[in-house]
Amino acid sequence: MIKIVFIRESIRGIPMYIDRARSWTYKDIEKIVSSNTTEYKNLEFKSLGALVPEAKDEISKDVSSFANSAGGIIIYGIKEVKEGPTIRLELEEGLDPNGPINKEWLENIIVSRISPRIEGLYINPVKLPNEKYILVVVIPQSTTAHMAGNNRYYKRHNFKSEPMEDYEVRDVMNRLDKPRLFPIFTTPKQAEKDGIYKLQIVIRNIGETFVRHFAVRLCIPEVIIRPGDFRGGRKIQLDGLWYREFIKQSNPNQYIFPGFRTFLDPKFLPSLDAQATKNNQHLFLYWTLYTDKSGPQDGRTPFEVIIRNRLNMDSEN
Repeated sequence: MIKIVFIRESIRGIPMYIDRARSWTYKDIEKIVSSNTTEYKNLEFKSLGALVPEAKDEISKDVSSFANSAGGIIIYGIKEVKEGPTIRLELEEGLDPNGPINKEWLENIIVSRISPRIEGLYINPVKLPNEKYILVVVIPQSTTAHMAGNNRYYKRHNFKSEPMEDYEVRDVMNRLDKPRLFPIFTTPKQAEKDGIYKLQIVIRNIGETFVRHFAVRLCIPEVIIRPGDFRGGRKIQLDGLWYREFIKQSNPNQYIFPGFRTFLDPKFLPSLDAQATKNNQHLFLYWTLYTDKSGPQDGRTPFEVIIRNRLNMDSEN
């Protein structure tokens, strides 16, 4: 993102791509805005206008909802501008470092308005060329439920913060007793000579419980699959597009201890077309993880996050 079966992670509970936001710079923010990155389950854009004293409870609601769900990133300083049926991202002027609204102000709101405190939360002040700052809040998935300033619990659902039901609060509070896996998807640095590649999959145990059995369900856009190489994947429709569904169960003795990860053999997956993937990197890879003693965990990862600056082809060298 190592060719041994298990590897100890230095940071637990925070997916790798979320944790990278701790060290984002202006160049990373500029890329997000210029590529018009869309919001998804773990990413939200907020205008700096949301950072006002009268919005303290709203801030606590948004931040706690990420911790109560799968963790994520809130960027204060990027606003969404509607242009007809589309949305354009716009980088705002930034905060004056000597002004009353700054990193310390936001940190104090989060600490004082959310109970209990969210361990591992980090605020990255990203400096802009004009010497002002925007704030990137990195929120890990928590092992307990967190209450917002209005004495209610919230979760992320359909890119919004919504109140949690009583059973959902109890389920989050019991996370320490249940397996918690998280998938990491990446690609080779170099595609094969004929322009194809295989998706690389790592499964991390970000919980406190030993995992003995697990299964993975992946839904890959048909448009990026090498023609004819569907490997028996069931054809389904998601978001109005055709996908192929692939399922893989863990091998015997493929245990995952807390804080460790395991690599999946990609033989059950089809070969993917590198150029088609780059042309359609706005599409999503949908995934579901099944573990013993726990319900399914599902999510989606955009291919722009998966390929990043990898997947070079001979014609590009």
